[in-house]
Amino acid sequence: MKELLMKNLTPVAWNERIHFECHHCGACCRHVKDSVPLESLDVYRIARFLRSQDKSFDSIDYMLSRYAEPVPLHECGYFIYTLKTVGADDACIFLKDNRCTIQAAKPRVCLTYPLVAEPDDASSFQYYLSMEKNHHFTGRKFKARDWMNQYFTQEDRAFVNADISAVPEIAWLLRQIPEKYKHRALFFFLLYKYTDFDLNQPFQEQYEQNNKRLITSLEAMIS
Repeated sequence: MKELLMKNLTPVAWNERIHFECHHCGACCRHVKDSVPLESLDVYRIARFLRSQDKSFDSIDYMLSRYAEPVPLHECGYFIYTLKTVGADDACIFLKDNRCTIQAAKPRVCLTYPLVAEPDDASSFQYYLSMEKNHHFTGRKFKARDWMNQYFTQEDRAFVNADISAVPEIAWLLRQIPEKYKHRALFFFLLYKYTDFDLNQPFQEQYEQNNKRLITSLEAMIS
């Protein structure tokens, strides 16, 4: 999955100037099947936004079942969610009349487009330029640093660093789970990674607690 997402990316320096102009054509929101990942923070933000628009909105589980689908990353059971697509052109489920209907809460990869941030170490990030839609690279110039300072928030940075740091331990534990506990382990993975969040409370503290609970639950199955 990561290889698929990274194949059209070119490294850029933090102070590099890039031409970019959004033409509001919806092109970058089409042909995106299995290519718009939803991180835990994305799911939380989208669920909060949908609830603000519709008071009958039920839960994060409802949001995931209607708008997302799981994509396995490894045979151990580690998976992520991606946005569902619709129609012959595999358009994002939230695209309507060439406009994003969740603009205020769209996923991080959409918010920072055409740039992508990957952790470089514990305190810095490597930036990449997404080159799938060449017609976007016209118009005004901006510095990669300025773009990411605007759209890649401190909350995003804290989450991404914590999330990436937790992956090796969680994946290792999932690989050790006895077969008879596999379904239970994946239930806890789904629960603590995506759904067990109070939408009325700040995200990051809940996320860190959930990571600890997930690790504790997985450890108990292999002890």
